[in-house]
Amino acid sequence: MIKKEFPTQRILELACAAQRVNGAYIKEGEATTVYADDGVAMYTNHSNKTLVLYTLDDTKVIPDLKALKVEAEDVARAEEIQKYYKRLIFTVIEGENDFLTKVNSLLGSETVKENELGWMVCLPSVQARDADQNRVKKAARSVEEGYLANIGSQLLDLDAEIISSVKSKNFEGYNIDAIINNKMVSWLNKSNLNVGACVVVKAKVKDHTKHWKHQNDVTRLNYVKAAQ
Repeated sequence: MIKKEFPTQRILELACAAQRVNGAYIKEGEATTVYADDGVAMYTNHSNKTLVLYTLDDTKVIPDLKALKVEAEDVARAEEIQKYYKRLIFTVIEGENDFLTKVNSLLGSETVKENELGWMVCLPSVQARDADQNRVKKAARSVEEGYLANIGSQLLDLDAEIISSVKSKNFEGYNIDAIINNKMVSWLNKSNLNVGACVVVKAKVKDHTKHWKHQNDVTRLNYVKAAQ
């Protein structure tokens, strides 16, 4: 059986559109149906791959599923991903990172086979996660050691730079990594914060710790009110 092939750039742009529409990367087999209060099914959150494949292949028939529409932000995001992996491949010796080798091979080709779509569709999520980790790694190497203030101290109106905001796996909220006065700080925030400038309107120093991955000094905050 001949496997269908689709334009690489088109796939990547649709992968970005699927990520935008779903608001996350939904794997195959993790689709969920949303029900109204009376138990009537309203709609299904389909996997990103299903959305992309349905849009690419007009022979697919899925009731009530609409084809994705690529927006300008999806095109820009696809270009960002392309550049990111092109830069990254030069830092890896071929054969030492199978994922990067495979991804760059696909991104460098004109078309991608249907059975390889999964590699492409996950890229918006994977690249965003990797970029967050790289920002934290870079910051961990550049910030001053030591802590922002003594445990129990009240903090007011401090300029901060958010370097990472990641949804917590264990609690309701987002794990925030930030820099204040060239010291790394972190806290659990109820809502997501954008990477970039932020003002910590008020907070309290909870404890002094080490970064779970990079082992540099981190001032842990709580009771944080932050504004962007």
